[in-house]
Formats: sequence, C-alpha cells, structure tokens
Amino acid sequence: MAGDPAHWPVKAVGYEEAAGKRRFETRDLAVRLGAVSPDRLFLNGFPARNPIAAFNPSILLDEEEEEVQAYIRILVGYYKYVSAVAEARIPLSDLGSGSVSMNYYSANIVLPPGSRYDLWGVEDPRAYMLNGLRLVTYTGRTVGYFNREGKERTLPVTAVETGRGWRRALVHRATPSLSRSVVSNKDAFIIDTGDALWLAHRPSLTDGSNPVLLSLLPRNLVLDVLEGAARGVDGRLPVEVHTRADWEVTRPISCESKIGWSAPPIHLGGRDYLFLLHGVGKPMAAYRVFAAIIELNREEGPIVKAVTPYYIMEPREQYETYGDRPYTVFPCGLIEHDGRLLVSYGAADYMAAFAMIDKDELLSALDEGRIF
Repeated sequence: MAGDPAHWPVKAVGYEEAAGKRRFETRDLAVRLGAVSPDRLFLNGFPARNPIAAFNPSILLDEEEEEVQAYIRILVGYYKYVSAVAEARIPLSDLGSGSVSMNYYSANIVLPPGSRYDLWGVEDPRAYMLNGLRLVTYTGRTVGYFNREGKERTLPVTAVETGRGWRRALVHRATPSLSRSVVSNKDAFIIDTGDALWLAHRPSLTDGSNPVLLSLLPRNLVLDVLEGAARGVDGRLPVEVHTRADWEVTRPISCESKIGWSAPPIHLGGRDYLFLLHGVGKPMAAYRVFAAIIELNREEGPIVKAVTPYYIMEPREQYETYGDRPYTVFPCGLIEHDGRLLVSYGAADYMAAFAMIDKDELLSALDEGRIF
C-alpha cells in the first residue's frame, strides 16, 4: 500500500497536475441565498440573548421536515475568542425565498468547550452522516492552545449525537512520525468509502508548511468507538486515534499562502467524491473557493482526477467583505438537494451565510480542469 508514513510526505496521484491546472481567476457560480446575522439568532437556556458573532455553519438536510439543521460556530465574547457550536433549524422555504436574511431563529448550544481537547474553543464544525450516525468534527483549541512553543495546540475532535445530546468520541492525531511536527490541525472530517475510512485534515507543521492531507483511519476501531458512544456505552471518551497513512493531495499556487478543506464531500458514484477547498490569497489573505474530484482509492491512495481551473466563489457581497475577518467566504457545509448543491459558509467570520450552486454547471467547470 502507498502512503507509508515512514516515507512521508507521499504525494497523491495528480498532485502537481492539479496545481498546474489552476490560475488566479474567478468565475463565481454561487447564487447567494442570504445570511443570518448574530442578532437574529436567539440562544435558548443561556443568559446572553444572542451571540456576538455566528459564522462557519455546517448543515444536514432533514427532508421530512423540509429544513436544514445548521451547526454554527458562535462567540459570546472576544476576550479569548472562545467558540462553541449552536444548532438552529432553518426551513428550506426560507432559503429559497431569501427570507433567511430577515427571519429570526432559536438555537441551542450543543457543543460548548468541555474537555482538555477543546477548553479554549470549539471551532469550525463539519456535520455529516456516517454509518447511520450523525457526526460533527470540529477543531478543538486544546489546554495548551496559548503556549506558542507547544505542539498540537489544536486537534480535530469528532462528536456523535446520542439522542440525549452529543458525546465527544474521537480525537484525531496524525501518524506518530508526523504528529511530533504538528503545531495545529484543522479542517477535518471523516469519509466512509465502504472499504476504508479516510480523514481529511490540514495540519500546520513546524517547518511552516500546511499540507492538505487525506489519511487512512483504523476502520474497525473508529466505527466501534462511534457506535459505542452513540449507544451511551460507558468508556473512556474521547479516544485518541492516529491516522495510518497520509497523502498530500495538492499544493497552493503562486497567488496563495495556503489551501485547506472546506465541507464534507458529495459522493459522485464509485470511488469519486466532489470536494470544496478554500485558498487563502496573497497579500490580502482573502478566502476563495475551488473544487476538485478525488478518487479515494485504498490501494493506490487518493487520485486527483479534476480541479476547477478558477475559483468558483469569492467574497463579493458586503456581508462577505466586511466583518471580523474581511474578504472571507469559508464553506463548512455542502449537501445535494433537487439536483443543486446547497453550501453553508462563514461570511467575514461574522455571519452564517448560504448559497446554491448548480451541480451540472460545477461539473462542467471541473471538466475544464480534467486530469484523468
């Protein structure tokens, strides 16, 4: 099997070709649906009526109720910038009509800081279904977050919904040989291909690099922990799990300081998955979005089969260009509904925003950057 951690970093098939296809250009394919400002999000059971910022939402579709469940990163104070995750329900009709920018929504804090892995914040949730379980993988700011000389200051944590709330089940660490060099790790979620479990993640390393990785997980162990946690089986949770092998998918292009994973992917069929990624530009650090089709091949490693030659979304609305972090669109959610792709994203690190992308139009853009 490729991806032996002893020979890290292993480049995915198509690694260099994907970067070579991309250029500094935007053809914005995202139709904006609106944004929820923090003052229109009411926190149930919490003394503060509203968060002061609510952004980077991820979403799950509830077709029966015709709504999305949005998992939103919230702040109630700026002193240490400590985040939690709140859940709100937003009708699809609000998104379709544009009234999402006017209506008010109640929210429950479902993942506050609660362990040594996330004492200083629960950030950037990615919500998805896996093996019938409802999961959120987030970036935990650990107890050592403010130690500027420390390692693994942030780590990905996966929580599972139990019917009685959420339980932290897994803490994700890189292969032992790599984890010694990890300053922080984020942009993470799990993908189940049936024969393997993969972790998408983006560590920051002591050499200053920020590789975008797809890594194999110990499938049986991970599923056993998640299923036990969902049933409420007593155990010492969360369980630390190292990846077994890592592949670097592609690299930034000359106009970018780094790239990272955005939302959990859409399965296109077979081994092919549609991913959104973000690129951080130079010198303004504006966040823009591009897409890739990646084959998740357990034996050969990931194969980058196509990439959009241009960005498919960039900050343009006032709520995307002005906020706590100007010029930022940061997708954390992606679902397919009625042949279209619904994207949830953070706008300027201040609002929870939504957009729609025509799936066929995006696939045509990917064909322009076809590698295999």
